Amino acid sequence: MSNDNHYQFEVVMTCSGCSNAVNKALTRLEPDVSNIDISLENQTVDVHSSLPYETVLEKIKKTGKEVKSGRTL
Repeated sequence: MSNDNHYQFEVVMTCSGCSNAVNKALTRLEPDVSNIDISLENQTVDVHSSLPYETVLEKIKKTGKEVKSGRTL
């Protein structure tokens, strides 16, 4: 989809369970989310989505993880 936005969030994740929880929450947004790339090492969550930034941010926050920052790339 050409109208995809690329968002990158800095999320506090301490284990693979944390990153899996974020991944599971974001996959529920499909097909509006086309690509999810989570790096536990870098503490980043990259999301390609046609949804607004706030929608994706709220979905990550609902997992209970602290979102330190986020930006549109």
